Amino acid sequence: MPSATPRRKMAKPKLDLKSKTDSELLGYAQAHITAMTGNANFPTPDPDAAAFAASVAAFDTALTTSDTAQQTAREKVALKDAERASLEQALAQRGNYVENASGGDEAKILSSGFSVRSPATPPAIPPVPADLGITMGDHAGEIDLHWTPSKGAKSYIIECAPYNTPRVWQQVKITTRSSFTVTGLTPGATYVFRVKAIGSAGESDWSDEAVKMAP
Repeated sequence: MPSATPRRKMAKPKLDLKSKTDSELLGYAQAHITAMTGNANFPTPDPDAAAFAASVAAFDTALTTSDTAQQTAREKVALKDAERASLEQALAQRGNYVENASGGDEAKILSSGFSVRSPATPPAIPPVPADLGITMGDHAGEIDLHWTPSKGAKSYIIECAPYNTPRVWQQVKITTRSSFTVTGLTPGATYVFRVKAIGSAGESDWSDEAVKMAP
């Protein structure tokens, strides 16, 4: 019995239209027009040559109009930003004038249409660092510290002491971060740590102590 002839697999065009930019889509369509012109393989295209060419031309015109509009919009935004900067400068100068001419009289300042600044709040001492936590570091003799940042803190002082009484504290580090890895500890020894916050108005009290054996 003769063997069956393998059925030929039907190929399909790959358009991938959604992945193309507007300009890529236009070029793709124009290249298609060139390839189809006089192509004996496709004598009666749908849509026909005239309708397809009209669609391409309409998109070309719309794309050009859109690009021009976007460029014009960018220019207008740049002009607006420049004029805003100029107006802000003029308002700042008016603010200086009103401040000087009013002699600091609140009612006079309000009569200008400007609001009045709230009195400056003196800086406060930052709160005590909270939730001091300790975990073993990645290497022998290392301990990782972390705590909740204190509002207004510019830096933190970390101190360490061997776990005995009385405590003999030593400063380990002053850091601007709310975490730190202490190195150079004796593996197997137990240590106590504490942290305080430093702000422009002064220093907080020490945090609660945290205890950990060095790995």
